[in-house]
Amino acid sequence: MQMKGSKNSFKVSSKLTLYVGVLIILVLAVTTTITYYQSKSNAFELLQDNQLKVMDDVQITFDNYASSKRKALEVLANEISNNSDTNVHEIITLLHAFKEANGFNLVFIGFENSGKTYLSDGSMLDSSKGFDTRNSIWFKLAKDNGKISVTKPYRSINGQATITYAAPIFQNGKFIGVVGGDYDLKNFSKDVLALGRTTNSYAAVYDAEGSIIFHEDAEKILTKNTLSENIAIAIRNNPILIDPRQRETLFYVDNDQGQTQAVMCNPSSVNPTFRVCSIVDKRSYDDVINSILYSQLIVGFVALVIVLVFVRILITRSLSPLTTIQNGLNSFFDFINHKTNNVSTINIKTNDEFGQISNAINENILQTKQGLEQDNQAVKESVGTVQVVEKGDLTARITANP
Repeated sequence: MQMKGSKNSFKVSSKLTLYVGVLIILVLAVTTTITYYQSKSNAFELLQDNQLKVMDDVQITFDNYASSKRKALEVLANEISNNSDTNVHEIITLLHAFKEANGFNLVFIGFENSGKTYLSDGSMLDSSKGFDTRNSIWFKLAKDNGKISVTKPYRSINGQATITYAAPIFQNGKFIGVVGGDYDLKNFSKDVLALGRTTNSYAAVYDAEGSIIFHEDAEKILTKNTLSENIAIAIRNNPILIDPRQRETLFYVDNDQGQTQAVMCNPSSVNPTFRVCSIVDKRSYDDVINSILYSQLIVGFVALVIVLVFVRILITRSLSPLTTIQNGLNSFFDFINHKTNNVSTINIKTNDEFGQISNAINENILQTKQGLEQDNQAVKESVGTVQVVEKGDLTARITANP
């Protein structure tokens, strides 16, 4: 009988534990969902802000770097303009000094009257060598614009990706030539774009057609790929993506491997046709957000297990009087059914509902026991009286009160 009582108590405690567990799971599911989306939003904003800062830093450095090259050529043009009596040897020395001081690969000057070009390495090109500086793109560009100009990136004779800065030279208001400087895009990329390199991100510069102008991978410079073309298409379809007044302009495009990239771009203030972009694999965003979710799920599961263990212990301890009450009732019913000759009261000393129930049951047990004892006594007297009457004594009476 006691095993049956323990089983019933176990069932009740299990049910209560299950109910509490379901409620806790529901609460955890709601709170985890809310926390997840809040954390997702916060993580996204943090990563976006970091990417925006990287893009801004690279753009500022890119513009400053480009401006310094322009400024150097302007200073050189003014220096030559202000010294009309400078001879060729002095000019070549000056070109070489500017090359070394400003990091150009080559500095040169072309004259309008002769078509000759003097280079910082001491060499000279003219019509006898099949070269007329006046037909050069950089010469025409600076002459036509009348100010410092920059060619489009191109590959030089030796295959290097190059960009040329060119500044016109005037003496007494008369155009006399152009001073120019070649700069290797590989070095430019290495010097500037390194700021945008992190574990999960990098920076690159593209033009409006999707050509890669500056990239840390020199093999990609002056080429196109799926990513660069997708960036150009996205900006062409939505120009607000490169609006400097709009700060939250993160957009997504796929690269050559079909992997989604999170991209932010700003136009260069020096050359608006160039787009300085910061690129992060979208999985970096997803990994951070998913790690938050996994952490919450693990913490929630561990907390659920711990809480349910304590709840089960507390419920089992709280319901333990049920077993005592059931054992007491079983003993009482055995007494009533004459399976035992004695019955004991339920021993619960608490002041809660279980204590009140046990007191009420004990009162009924005692009353019933007393009644049964009186009935037994009355039966015994009745039997005795019958026996006396059978012997002829009709004065016998039953005195017991059933």
